[in-house]
Amino acid sequence: MSNVQIAMIGCGAIADQYYFPALAADKALRAATWIVDPSPESRSRAIRKFGFAEAQQLSSSADLPDSISLAINATPSHLHVTTTMPLIARGINVIVEKPFAEFSDQALSMVDAATGKCLLSVNQYRRLAPSYAKVRALIENDEIGEIRRISWSEGHKFDWPTQSGFYFRRPWGTGRPRGALLDIGVHVLDQICWWIEDTPTPLSVVMDGYGGPEAFVLAKMASGNIEIDLGISFHGKLANSFVIEGSKGTIKGSTHDYARMELKTGKGGWRSIPAVGATGWPAMATRLVTNVTETIAGRDKLLVAAADVIPSLVAIDSLYAAATELWPDSYKEWMA
Repeated sequence: MSNVQIAMIGCGAIADQYYFPALAADKALRAATWIVDPSPESRSRAIRKFGFAEAQQLSSSADLPDSISLAINATPSHLHVTTTMPLIARGINVIVEKPFAEFSDQALSMVDAATGKCLLSVNQYRRLAPSYAKVRALIENDEIGEIRRISWSEGHKFDWPTQSGFYFRRPWGTGRPRGALLDIGVHVLDQICWWIEDTPTPLSVVMDGYGGPEAFVLAKMASGNIEIDLGISFHGKLANSFVIEGSKGTIKGSTHDYARMELKTGKGGWRSIPAVGATGWPAMATRLVTNVTETIAGRDKLLVAAADVIPSLVAIDSLYAAATELWPDSYKEWMA
């Protein structure tokens, strides 16, 4: 990556915890990184903390030099389209933070615009996690036979140190409230779509939110003969686990254990299956950035192409469209 000029767009929490440590770890790359954020305070804080070049800071990505070969777009999700499209028009390769877009049609528009012009990748970092990749390999190798059921329960009390507060906005324009489904659910649906190589459809969905960001989602979905149960929450800690039942065996794992899962086949008991690879955020960020730069140089293939994550966004669109809300009786009486 020594000859790469990188623009880091957005100095929020994900940049601070995920991208900046990876970019700052290499002296040459640290010197080649441009910091872009409308807030002078945010830029200065990043430069002081991680040692980026003081002279290479901008308030707008429109002012980036033509030498930039890769931009990392870590702006709030409702800004992804408006901030990525100008980069695509300039032929700049982009890694977009998840969710790639708030609606699947927006995602498609960016993929279409980038075709033949530049590379688009998305930070669906769980695809880079060894345990999730191992699950896909086990499925592909027919270790558990035909998948019959997937159960996923993931939730925790919301504690992300958001700096802009955009999670809590109500939608305006073409935006969507950033609730549990568009945050945790983006990971969940992306993994499921990746594993089954299909887009499941909703059978029943309930959530709260009442026009704002939802804090819980309970859903049943289906893909052919596969039944899918989802529980996602920002209210408190859930089981934080997944179970994939097949005709020949079962896989289960912790949603946040990136190094192992468990497998049971035939009449045998559960076996712990290790997965080798980088598991920490900076290490996964380094792998993502390295993969994109190597692909730019023609020496690799994108691990997470933007087009690959569209099925999960289609699934999320369908869940929002099908959702009913559990209005308290007092609300129903007031609205009657």
